[in-house]
Amino acid sequence: MPMNSQLRFVMHPQDEREFVAQVLADPAVCLIDGPRWKTAQPETFRTLDAIRGSYCILWSPEDRATLQARYIPSCDDWYCQTEWATIQFLRSEALAEGVLTEGRIAVGTRDASPDEARGVEKRYKALGRFIRKRYTNAVVCWCNPTMPFGPAVPGRSANPGTPDAQVWVGPHALQWLRADAQQRRVKQSCNAVVEARLADTLPATV
Repeated sequence: MPMNSQLRFVMHPQDEREFVAQVLADPAVCLIDGPRWKTAQPETFRTLDAIRGSYCILWSPEDRATLQARYIPSCDDWYCQTEWATIQFLRSEALAEGVLTEGRIAVGTRDASPDEARGVEKRYKALGRFIRKRYTNAVVCWCNPTMPFGPAVPGRSANPGTPDAQVWVGPHALQWLRADAQQRRVKQSCNAVVEARLADTLPATV
């Protein structure tokens, strides 16, 4: 069966450095700066410093020898058409005013051959084990700071919600949040209103 999976996380820049070191411990894996390129074949890197955007592709030629891209005349770019042969790494970002954004790794191997899928899925599972072994889940709750805190009522869910077991918080991110728990928070994007805070700093709801 093809795999369609994602693992959500919150990484401090130091967590990210340690994660990417684990990625690059495999000498066959390289980094690509997003799915849009200036040439039909992407420029590849072995250092995170070369990745400028928040979307990093993790690719091994051992899984698929080359990646295919579609030319987009309107912007003179090439867009990756074989992301199913890669792991998509959407990076956490450190924003102003004490915010880290949620990131994730994801795979979708529906269009991959059995051999391609096997390699990609093996790498993805190994990275998932790395995260789950070192990170902590169910420690942040999502809330809407513009709405009253309180339990669920007809037409409105509890605010804050229950601790989110699907979000894995890196050890450095957790330390960073705890250092100023009343001000530091997590968002899914820079413009999001809803935010996550450490569960033990929010009022309990029933």
